[in-house]
Amino acid sequence: MTGSAERGLLRQGLRYALVMRLAVMAAASLVSLFVEPAPRPGVAVAVVLAINAWNAVYATAMARRAARVRRWLVPVDVLVVCGACLTQVWTAAPDVGADGMSWVLVMAEITIVSYPWQIGTAALAAVTAAVVPAYLVGAVIARPDEWLVSAPFQLWLVMEAALSWGLYKFVRRAARAADRQVERGELLRRDAAIAASRRVDEHEYLAALHDTASATLLMVGAGVVPGPRRWLADQAARDLDVISEPSVASHREVDLMGRLREVAGLTPLRVRLRGPDALSVPAVTAATLCHGTREALTNVVRHSGVAEADITASLDGDTVVVEVADAGRGFDAEHLPRHGYGVTRSLVERMRRVGGRAEVVSAPGQGCRVRMECPRTTRQFAADDTEVIGTAFQTGLGWAVVVMNLVILFLLDLPKLLTNLDTYRAVWPQVLAWGGFLAITAWAALVLRRGRQLGRWRWVLVAVVFALSALATESIPPEHRLGAVHWSEGDAGWTVALLLLDARAVVFVGVLLAQYAMTFGHAALAGDSAVSFAGLVNATVIVLGYQLAVGLIAAVLRGLAASSAKVARAEEELRTAEAVAEQLHRDRMERYAGLADTTVPLLRGLASGALDPGDEGVRQRCAVEAAKMRRLFAEDTTAPDQLLHELRACIELAERNGISVSFAECGVRPEIPRVARRTLTEPAVAALATARGRVRLTVSGSDGSVTVSVVADCPPHLVPEPNTDGVRTSTLVDGDRVWVQATWQGGR
Repeated sequence: MTGSAERGLLRQGLRYALVMRLAVMAAASLVSLFVEPAPRPGVAVAVVLAINAWNAVYATAMARRAARVRRWLVPVDVLVVCGACLTQVWTAAPDVGADGMSWVLVMAEITIVSYPWQIGTAALAAVTAAVVPAYLVGAVIARPDEWLVSAPFQLWLVMEAALSWGLYKFVRRAARAADRQVERGELLRRDAAIAASRRVDEHEYLAALHDTASATLLMVGAGVVPGPRRWLADQAARDLDVISEPSVASHREVDLMGRLREVAGLTPLRVRLRGPDALSVPAVTAATLCHGTREALTNVVRHSGVAEADITASLDGDTVVVEVADAGRGFDAEHLPRHGYGVTRSLVERMRRVGGRAEVVSAPGQGCRVRMECPRTTRQFAADDTEVIGTAFQTGLGWAVVVMNLVILFLLDLPKLLTNLDTYRAVWPQVLAWGGFLAITAWAALVLRRGRQLGRWRWVLVAVVFALSALATESIPPEHRLGAVHWSEGDAGWTVALLLLDARAVVFVGVLLAQYAMTFGHAALAGDSAVSFAGLVNATVIVLGYQLAVGLIAAVLRGLAASSAKVARAEEELRTAEAVAEQLHRDRMERYAGLADTTVPLLRGLASGALDPGDEGVRQRCAVEAAKMRRLFAEDTTAPDQLLHELRACIELAERNGISVSFAECGVRPEIPRVARRTLTEPAVAALATARGRVRLTVSGSDGSVTVSVVADCPPHLVPEPNTDGVRTSTLVDGDRVWVQATWQGGR
């Protein structure tokens, strides 16, 4: 599967290859038609118009990228080009110079140069093997006595096909490298997003359990409800929905005001809700604020001593604000227990986890005001990879131009230089120019290899290229300038292109045209040249057009980097959101499975009326489940001693129910895995939840083992005897007096 950078490159590359082919072929053929009379003008006009019309049809059809169209379009195009190559005897001017540069050769060259962006490697080789012989046959028919002289230059078509293929491969490989780098970053960001979302979702789920199921079971377990009540059944049904609902970490928009009205309607208070008629926020934001509001209202019911409260919702910029206020007895917030799960954790920590904040303002006799703020926009998972993709594109294109420069210097320019040593006025300027271009290319390759930028030195080197080009032109006799002997005429432009790849398009084009203008002006001052005007146009169009195309590709790639990064960011956000949703769904299912055998049946029985909250057995079962949930809420990896932290939470709950707990701990205890820790504390939790009178709880550690023992007056059948997860349990029962000792041995 291709990434966003590669897909964007292939789409844009095809588009610009077709545009370049249209422009270059039209310029060369139409100029030649009007400037250089062909042997058969009527035939030449017909062929030129036909080939340009076909070119337009071909580009339009090819841009649609339909596979069924391509199957016949490319073979037909090859036949058309080969047919045009065979018409040279009627359409190409007889005097085309030693290099055979005619508009027909330009047509063949631009066709082959643009093909790598349209067809595969094998197809490119087959097309080149068809077009090059067709052109040579056409040249033999048109110039039987001269074609052999220009054949070496015409065979450069094969090398141009290879160079264009290399350019395509270098840039596409860079796009793939960018996509791989982006993918690696995406995987890291996705893992981090999943981990962060799991933490937030787990805390939110536990907070929801605290506000709903735990409160209901705790109330029943404490004997507050003497018998079946309609409101209790409705509350138990809502609690079931909470613990079984899918994750709230959703990016869909919901109406916060409607959700707050539902929360206000589930409390016995008279609630005044103020705010706009509707306030659209992401579902996760609404869930967070509604859970916080419900907890704040629950605190009003339990502690304020008043029967009414106010809820105010508003939007402050990009921040959603919800306030819950009452005029009750108030409290001293500074003296709240730090390990409590009410205001301190269920509100303040909940808002902090989602990037918001909560403030609780209260004082004895002055009521309480809870202010919750939450960012409305959801967190973005993906990063901006524009620089990563842009650097990869620039590097790939840079290496492609370096290779092209080296191939041209060694396989095209050097043979021309060596075979014309006797023609030059002086040889040393030619050698100096050739060596200078080679040295600049090597330096640019070194800079690319080190991953650096050319910097300001580029302009010094551009000036050197201009000077070397002028020096080389001056040492060529006027009658040989702009011809095959003048190897530096167009090739100096490739060095300029290499130096200005990362410059703005207008700068690139301006400097490159200035180099050609200088060379042509230098030649024009001598009053003579080796080629006709049409030949000069054809030679310049194909070489300059290719160089300008490279510069435009560089500019396009810079823009493509931003668009590809935007696409990658959107795709990453979608994939990350899906991965997060799937993981959170699995987490919820696992949590629900953990409650399915114990908590769910109790809530279901209370909701349906099958269980009587006034029955002693039901109250005891509810008390045990409430205590287990309290232990679950107390699980905290930041606690210095997690085992004691969880047991103290259950001790606090027992003491609230009037149980006197004698607690002692001794010895050195190793760290215990969470699953084993839960198993180890099961007997103590059940005993604390159902005890009458006094409980003695002891925790000791020695030799890598931990023992939790409890002595309590409680129903024996409600105290489990686990022997799993490395825990071994022994129990002694004397009437209702139970002594349970559970031991965990590390390494088992």
